[in-house]
Amino acid sequence: LSEQGIYLEPKPFKSSTEENAAIEAIKSDLDNIIASRNAEITRLERLYEQRQEETDTIYMDEVLLSYKKTLTKLKSEQLAAIKAKADLEAQLETINVATEYEKKRRIKRAVYNNDDDRYAQDRAALESIKQNSSLSNEPLSESDFDFGEERSNNIQILKNVTRAEEGYYLILAVHDDVIKRDDFLKKVVASGQENVDFFFDVNTSKYYIFVDKFDNIQAANAAMETKGSNPYNAKMSIVKIEN
Repeated sequence: LSEQGIYLEPKPFKSSTEENAAIEAIKSDLDNIIASRNAEITRLERLYEQRQEETDTIYMDEVLLSYKKTLTKLKSEQLAAIKAKADLEAQLETINVATEYEKKRRIKRAVYNNDDDRYAQDRAALESIKQNSSLSNEPLSESDFDFGEERSNNIQILKNVTRAEEGYYLILAVHDDVIKRDDFLKKVVASGQENVDFFFDVNTSKYYIFVDKFDNIQAANAAMETKGSNPYNAKMSIVKIEN
């Protein structure tokens, strides 16, 4: 059309709230019309019955015929109004369902994008820490490390952790704060351990810092027994991921 010199204005975005309000307003008008027409039908039916009692049943006078014709017309219009209201309610339900679906789709997409962004930032932070953290001039002690969440000696099981393989992880610390996470990582690297990593569990909103992963519990337990006396290993525990 543009080649012919004809340009169409882009359609404005339709607000579901505005559309719902418009439909509700029409429904309200229809309710008023239906109620008013019901009253009129009731009034005419009463007059029709009274007129019938006063008139020979064999012959209908012009008034009776007029009443009957008007009643037939009103009842037909009433059925049309009731159907129009039902159609509007169905349309409103369709809009609400579509709106809810779109809302959930956008939320899901936003969560997905946020997860991607967080993962990219986490990887960049870990790489930066490993590249820029120097070995400590003085040996660090256990008190220098904030191990975060208290853990028991029992194996903790996490399910459906994104971007983390199934297996048994040797966990050094658990933090829900990025600053505390990074501080712990820097001190581990400064202590000479560069083979440190972490994953984020969206279900608990916590970062799990680990030094190794195994496919079976026997290997994980063996590594626990030979973990040594490095201060960052003081609160080491095992976490199993099941995806």
